[in-house]
Amino acid sequence: MANDSKSKKITEGEADLYLDQYNFTTTAAIVGSVDRKVFVLLRDGRMLFGVLRTFDQYANLILQHCVERIYLTKENQYSEESRGVFMIRGENVVMLGEVDIDKEDAPLENMEFIPWRDAQKIREAQNENRFKLEVKKGRELARYGLIHEFHKSDMY
Repeated sequence: MANDSKSKKITEGEADLYLDQYNFTTTAAIVGSVDRKVFVLLRDGRMLFGVLRTFDQYANLILQHCVERIYLTKENQYSEESRGVFMIRGENVVMLGEVDIDKEDAPLENMEFIPWRDAQKIREAQNENRFKLEVKKGRELARYGLIHEFHKSDMY
């Protein structure tokens, strides 16, 4: 009898409530974002917006209706290019978040749209300048016996 009272089963509704309150630290946390519009920041600094269709245990993502966007905040400009269906390798994902579709265009209202190739050229020049600064910083820190870890692929 004592055994029966201790082994009370959790109902399906109670299990759902428990799981909703539990913070996942694995790719299982992404499951709630499937079929929703998401923003993905990649290690190389690229920003992608699209509908998350599926993912796997390695956080490889498939985005549909994907758009790559470049923000040039100093110039108050932006550009975007359609990418269609886009597969992202999980090791390249820095950040992923859901996009509020009612507010997603609000920041763009005050920015000027420019052609994609122009935005790419400006971004490449900015990245090259940043790379030079990071190399200089690394040399300066090395003079004091410190290590400065910076990889050209990590431009986020």
